[in-house]
Order: sequence, then structure tokens, then C-alpha cells
Amino acid sequence: MTQNDTDAITSWLNSDRDYNAGVALFDKYSRNHALKRIFPRKEARFAFKLAYELEKLIPSSPRPELLESAAPKPSGLKPVATGSAYLDAIKNDDPNLPKVIRQIISEYSTVYNQRSILHNSLKKIAPDNRPDNVESRRIIVEQISELSDRMEELYEAHQLWIKEKTLPDENRLFPAKKLIPVQTEVNAINDLMKRRMNLMKSLSKDNNLLTFGSTTKQPAVNEMRDGPKRNALEKRILKKKAEITTLSAQIDGLNKVL
Repeated sequence: MTQNDTDAITSWLNSDRDYNAGVALFDKYSRNHALKRIFPRKEARFAFKLAYELEKLIPSSPRPELLESAAPKPSGLKPVATGSAYLDAIKNDDPNLPKVIRQIISEYSTVYNQRSILHNSLKKIAPDNRPDNVESRRIIVEQISELSDRMEELYEAHQLWIKEKTLPDENRLFPAKKLIPVQTEVNAINDLMKRRMNLMKSLSKDNNLLTFGSTTKQPAVNEMRDGPKRNALEKRILKKKAEITTLSAQIDGLNKVL
């Protein structure tokens, strides 16, 4: 990387950090193709991580004040791959930590639990490759991947504090995060359950239409003939099954938080 390249990134970091301009810089100078795919159009989730990754691209020399500083306390936040030991550490965390650090740890714990719920949901899907099972697995795997990205982002922000005593920009790391009243979460669960129930009823009618030629069960089977109409109905059934699986995972996640 040339000095001009370094200056371009440094200039962005010292500016108001226009997200799209930062994405363009990362796309130009980074070799991380995975992050290049997820950064575009996701400012609300990855503004802090983008800045962190761009800063890592700048060649740096040791900072004297860091070399002379005392050894940091053990981290209260563990890497993504940890299990119950990490959760135990969260429960015993120091209440005197800065607010944003406590917020990082709190959200990390919540996201960790939500990801565990999705892993359990994934295990419950039959292992065969029927289209509805494949689609359900795809949706859940995407959600797990997004939660893992968020966990990594929170972990990196926490490590900056542990290693350098650098507090992350709260507004960038939590751009729209507010404490949600319990009643609001209860209402959200009820809304999700209603949507799931309506989908299940609609799915039942579609299955009947496919099997009996009517939205209600009939004495004799009268399957819909092959053709565009049946293909469209089968796609609709597949989509509804996948959405029901997703709603169930969201409901489990909110119940876990409560």
C-alpha cells in the first residue's frame, strides 16, 4: 500500500465517515472478499466494523504509551466459539465498566443465545433434501451467519477496549439501539404468533388444494394436475413453510430474551 493509499484511508477516518465512500475504499484496498460482499447497503449494522477494518489496513508502528501501559484486565468477552464459560463470565462482569462496554457485553450475550436457538432449530429440520427443508436450512443458515457477523463486530470493539482502552463510538456501534419495554416485546411476540398462525391456516388450505382440489379436505383424493398452476402452488407452499420456520425462530429468540 502506497503512502497515498494510506492517506486516503486516514482522511476518511478523520472525516464524517461517509459509509458509501468507506465501502468504496475497502473494496479497492482490501483482499477480504467476504466482507466486500456484506458491507454494501448495510450501514446500520456495519458502520463501526467498516471503520475498524479500514483502520487495520493502515501500516502502524507501536505506540509508546501502549508499550508502557500496565497489563489489561482479563476480558469479560470471549471469542465467538466459546460456550458456557463465556456466559458465566458475563454474569460476573464488573458493573463499573463504561456504559458502552457493558452494552456490548449485554448484546453479545443476547445474540449468542439467539444464535444457539437457531442452531437448535436447524438440527430439528429433517436431513433429507426436500425443497422445503433445503429452503428452511438456507434461511436459518443466513440468519446464523448474520448473528455471527454481529458477534464478531461486538467482540472486536470490546478487544479495542481491552487492549488499547479505546472506547468505540456508541452511535456508530449501536446506531438505532434503544431499550425496548417488556410490553413492547410481548406485543411483538403476539404479532409474530398471529402471523405464524395465519400462515399455518393458509398453508393448510394450499395443501388441501394440492391434494383434494379444494381448500377443505374431501372424502377422496383429487390431486392437482401437473402444470404451471401446480408449480406456482408448490412454490407458494415452499415459501410459506420457510417463513413459518423463520417466525418460529424469531418467537423463540424473543421468549428467550424475556
